Amino acid sequence: MRNACNTKAVFNGAVNKKADERTQEERWAVLTQSAYALFSGAPHDDEGTSEHFAWTRADVVAAVATAAGLLARLENLP
Repeated sequence: MRNACNTKAVFNGAVNKKADERTQEERWAVLTQSAYALFSGAPHDDEGTSEHFAWTRADVVAAVATAAGLLARLENLP
């Protein structure tokens, strides 16, 4: 997903802009990168950070729905 949409490069260009100054592509990149950062904590127990993550069923449902929605977008991208 991130490679297909060049997310990291677009995110790096958008992160220092105010949210209302970002293009639609930049907003999608921010969402994708934020989702990636959140999801990356799930399989890790990094001391002081992700070791304290607690995932509720609602959290997991929201994460899966977000990932599914982002993946579904790939079908319609050039």
